[in-house]
Amino acid sequence: MAMSARDGREARGLLAQYLSQLAAEGEQELYLAPDVAAALKSGLACLAGGGATEAPTPPTAPAARAAAAGAPAREPEVVVVESILGAKKKGAPDMFTEPSPLERCAALDEVERLASACDRCELARTRTKVVFGVGNPHARLMFIGEAPGHDEDVQGIPFVGRAGQLLNKILDAAGIARDDVYIGNIIKCRPPNNRTPLTSEIDACSPYLVKQLELIKPRVVCALGLPATTTLLGLKGSMGSMRGKIYRYGDIRVIPTYHPAAALRDPNYKRPMWDDFLIVKREYERA
Repeated sequence: MAMSARDGREARGLLAQYLSQLAAEGEQELYLAPDVAAALKSGLACLAGGGATEAPTPPTAPAARAAAAGAPAREPEVVVVESILGAKKKGAPDMFTEPSPLERCAALDEVERLASACDRCELARTRTKVVFGVGNPHARLMFIGEAPGHDEDVQGIPFVGRAGQLLNKILDAAGIARDDVYIGNIIKCRPPNNRTPLTSEIDACSPYLVKQLELIKPRVVCALGLPATTTLLGLKGSMGSMRGKIYRYGDIRVIPTYHPAAALRDPNYKRPMWDDFLIVKREYERA
């Protein structure tokens, strides 16, 4: 059925009102799931020539970008890597005296009990709670960030602060349920003043992450931020040079992107981050 000019004006008015409300709340980007973006794009085209006698008012720049963001802009390069977490999984000494108690762990809650009592680095003296990880223990998709922040340290749950709220919004827009995935960090305790984790702290905590990966067996891993990316892949480079690619280790696909905290500091990171999440969503659906 053709849309009348009146219907077109009402639809444009509702869209403009919604975008104005988002702007008033401080939102600078609008993230849409691919099917919603396609429907909006189709609707705007209909308003432009499917029965309306007036050309519609062009949508704001964020809405226009969101409408076009239904799929990755290009096929990402696939880079084969020899291991994830560098050489640490192969012959590297464990932080425990042999035999490692982690070898006897058959479930995540057993690993979490060991991590909760860990005092292998200085962060054990300043933490409030160990932030082990949360989510589906058999998730096909796993998100790995850098380290807990203040809110996470208080609650013992990863990604519950402002960065976590942005992550939730992007997951919702991509049609990915947070309860279906697993979320953790490369280290389990908050560094003082949210500083970048030291190499010694990462080395001390890596066996827990190795065991998490071993038990969860994710098919897709999204590395959030440069420390998580370089730790997982054992590669050096800038975030800009490493994102937009898929790193394949066996059946595991590692997809790096900016940390949500970086996108909060600089909104220019939001669009490339969304592009990366479209790659994550596609690989997750293929898994």
